[in-house]
Amino acid sequence: MSTAALRDSLLRIVFDQPIVADTMEEGLDLLIRRLGNMSRASLAAAVQQAVADELAYEPVRLPSGALHCHWHLELTPRGQEAALQARTSTSEID
Repeated sequence: MSTAALRDSLLRIVFDQPIVADTMEEGLDLLIRRLGNMSRASLAAAVQQAVADELAYEPVRLPSGALHCHWHLELTPRGQEAALQARTSTSEID
């Protein structure tokens, strides 16, 4: 799967439900279970690209009152628009 196709799949999944985990590895494992068999490295690259493109917020967060960071993958407003466009283009193919 190309990085762009993987990023679009990632956007569609996170649009439906943001990913929250204690660590990056756990977050990537959750995404892998939803997306299918792929490497953590390719998925991590897609997440980094989404953050660089301002489609997703930086996933490492320290919520107010928390004792440690959490990995929380959530789309920006631009990412939500891109996810809807990706969903529309996929449904037109089906």
